[in-house]
Amino acid sequence: MCGQREGRGDLRLGAAIVEIFDEGFTWDSRFWRTLSALILRPGLLTADFIAGRRARYVPPFRLYLIISFLTFLTMSVGSQIDTFTAEVNGESAPLITIDTGEETVSADNGNTVQIGIADEGSPQWLKDLEARMESNASRLDGESSSFIEELLNYLPQLMFLMLPLFALVIQLLYLFSGYHYLQHLVFGLNFHSFAYIMYLLGQALALFTQSLDGIILLALLLYLPLSLRRVYGSSLAGALTKSVAITLIYGFLLVMGFAFISMVALALM
Repeated sequence: MCGQREGRGDLRLGAAIVEIFDEGFTWDSRFWRTLSALILRPGLLTADFIAGRRARYVPPFRLYLIISFLTFLTMSVGSQIDTFTAEVNGESAPLITIDTGEETVSADNGNTVQIGIADEGSPQWLKDLEARMESNASRLDGESSSFIEELLNYLPQLMFLMLPLFALVIQLLYLFSGYHYLQHLVFGLNFHSFAYIMYLLGQALALFTQSLDGIILLALLLYLPLSLRRVYGSSLAGALTKSVAITLIYGFLLVMGFAFISMVALALM
């Protein structure tokens, strides 16, 4: 019929509702299928993605965004609850210390602040930055809640920027594997998604017991070599060796990243 939309002219309200809910349930089933594969079968999502079997799962980047959003939201809410509890109980925040190996920032309840990022021969902009950080640290007066809140604002961006570095570490360790960088990046997205889920699980279990922390840590330690074996076909010894190397290198990069955003948070308070 003239003017009628092709293929949709006979769509009734009931059929439209069925279609909407059908699409919703399809996405829902994809999400839970993806989540179960991510948790129970290390490396499967990445291996299937590389093999082209992608339709059954939520795309890795979208999965990362969903899980990371929930993770950092939980961190923020938890930080606010801890701060409120400390204020109600009349507790003071601990001494603030940031150590990057070369620079140290410390502030105690006596307003003693030392920041070692500039000396007499440093450029003026670095001296000004040091003075600003000293002033901000002094204003904390032993209360680190505002500093932690500012720090949490930068944490999602930091972790997102760390993903390419994680993928680069994987690429260097599997330089002659035949896999390209974007495939390593998918591996990194899925691994970080699993790590965030373990954090959320730990926070949920902490409401009832602390006795399962060791199991969650063990799961994190085992997940990486198992994923490497499935995705890259590494031997058990090779997967364990590369897992240790990844943990050490990426751990160092994380420490440097946290130190950097700590300095930024203090400077911009």
